[in-house]
Amino acid sequence: MEKEDDYVEYVPMAKPRAMEAHKILQCKVKSFGLEEKSDKLKLAAQANPSLLEKSNFVAEDKPSRPSLLVKSLEMKNEAPKITPIQQMVQQEKEIIDNLSDRKTLMSVGELAKGITYTDPIPTGWKPPLHIRRMPMKQCDLIRKQWHIEVSGEDVPPPIKNFKDMRFPELILKTLKAKGIVKPTPIQVQGLPVILSGRDMIGVASTGSGKTLVFVLPLIMVALQEEIRMPIVPGQGPFGLIICPSRELAKQIYEVVEEYLVPMRQVGYPKIRPLLCIGGVDMCSQLDIIKEGVHIVVATPGRLKDMWQRKK
Repeated sequence: MEKEDDYVEYVPMAKPRAMEAHKILQCKVKSFGLEEKSDKLKLAAQANPSLLEKSNFVAEDKPSRPSLLVKSLEMKNEAPKITPIQQMVQQEKEIIDNLSDRKTLMSVGELAKGITYTDPIPTGWKPPLHIRRMPMKQCDLIRKQWHIEVSGEDVPPPIKNFKDMRFPELILKTLKAKGIVKPTPIQVQGLPVILSGRDMIGVASTGSGKTLVFVLPLIMVALQEEIRMPIVPGQGPFGLIICPSRELAKQIYEVVEEYLVPMRQVGYPKIRPLLCIGGVDMCSQLDIIKEGVHIVVATPGRLKDMWQRKK
């Protein structure tokens, strides 16, 4: 049969639609970096053109987004890198900011009765005259050199050596025998604050000498009070150290004894410490209390138990 000159071959509508959809999908695949999936999409287009049109419609309405994992990796790469020292300084600053409210240091009874303390505890300790006359700019310069940050009113000046802190010669010799020649930053500022009778919250890293900051002033206060008026059986203590674990309590008690034993040997008044922890016979602890105790190092459980028994 002869063909007519104006004959046009019939092409089903599904075929040009599928070809057009395939072109659009190829452009979108390239734009999203998914060229590796193009072969599979070609097969799907040939097998089911309507499915291709449907997927094209969904892609237009809901463009694909990067996963949360990709986003987190991008944010980590864009974020500035922080060194461990900067991270530690930032954490310490957050702790100090959270402790800025003075009410956190007050008991329930003090809050209920509206009791506030404005004067420091009288200790009789004063730094040397040249330390007291130190200008504020020089104090700030020392703190900057030692990387010390302080907040509060009338903060006592820092002292860079143990001799100017006016410890007895025996304590200075004991410190030297233990290899402690110069104070650490927490001791440079913390010891003058506590020796002055001021309240303090100290934040420092492990191994920075925080224990001596409260042990040495406590020994000095106990020694001063014992010289003024010796305690009688049943009295005391002058200082209480609360520890979260028995191991830490034992460690602090040993530090206290390291400085008290040489003092007893040369004739200083006897300062009696007490280790008040669980797992130890309570009778031996009560014997020390009956004599009169100056310093108590305790864990909350055993201390609460003895308190409830009115011991």
